[in-house]
Amino acid sequence: MCPTSEEQIQFLVNLQRLLNELLFVASYKFALLLALADLSVENGDDSAATLSISTEAIAEKFVQYYWRQAVPYPAVAGARVLKQNTGRQAAILNKVMRSREQHGDSLTRLMKQRGSWSRLVRRVARVVEGMPLWKLQTVGSERLDFLYKNVHRGRTIELRSGVAFCFRKFHALIVDLVHGAWVRYIRQQNLSILGEATDLNSFFFGSERAVLSAARPTLMEIQHGQCFYCRAALSPASTHVDHFVPWARYPVDLGHNLVLADSRCNAQKSDRLPAYYHLATWVQRNVRHGDQIAEALEKCGVAAQLDVSKRITQWAYAQSEAAGGLTWLRGDEMVPLVEHWRLLLAS
Repeated sequence: MCPTSEEQIQFLVNLQRLLNELLFVASYKFALLLALADLSVENGDDSAATLSISTEAIAEKFVQYYWRQAVPYPAVAGARVLKQNTGRQAAILNKVMRSREQHGDSLTRLMKQRGSWSRLVRRVARVVEGMPLWKLQTVGSERLDFLYKNVHRGRTIELRSGVAFCFRKFHALIVDLVHGAWVRYIRQQNLSILGEATDLNSFFFGSERAVLSAARPTLMEIQHGQCFYCRAALSPASTHVDHFVPWARYPVDLGHNLVLADSRCNAQKSDRLPAYYHLATWVQRNVRHGDQIAEALEKCGVAAQLDVSKRITQWAYAQSEAAGGLTWLRGDEMVPLVEHWRLLLAS
């Protein structure tokens, strides 16, 4: 049985308490909350079932989050990596910075180097086990262990019944809350070099547009130079790389989630989920060209895991269906989601 409305509200209240009342020595607790939310989307379901999560899975997410944040910020006094700790720089960020220095800026390329990637993940996992994992749910002298049981040791946690459901249902809201709190924390640690108008949210959490642009040639070839949605011919000036499942709903760049759209369709679709017709086209494209997309886009530094993209897409449409939401077909035309949409993603 799914959590009741009251239980879901209490989940959000408790989450807000963690963000508002915890004393953050480092930014790890923000990353941990995001990791739990993302892993619930990728590996959970819409029942109230518990969900087992390993510290290595959490560590992989940490590396992905901090990879971009390990880039020097172009401040007036000179570019530097922003502090994410009240004392010395956060240990995980230091490990990621060293890895970037050794292996270059492409996270996708590093992930293909199994030995180097595994060593980095294990090192980060040890920090996760020793620092945020067993301290996340302690507020002052109060233990608020509503997410998972605080056993203070071990390499696996089990999200309590209903927690993964809530992370999945409120994912967009949780991401916004955590990103906002994370940015405010980083600003406080770097007041001397940051101006109030600095857009840290885009710098730390925005899409890597330069990398996405590199995906255009492959997508253009697969789509035969046509807009994914309306089939009109694309011109260089009007071609946009679009997230099929909108970035606003799941802010991660995954190769199989990318399509090319003309400027009009891109603006009209905005943050809406595409209609059944477009979903069927997207599934068919990935069946035919999934390997080609993965090979080409990973060379550009864009992660391309079709199984993950399918799970995220299934989650996004299930959330829309549960809310009675409409999907975008064309122009200003919004239509109900066709009931048998799940069959498209079943295989």
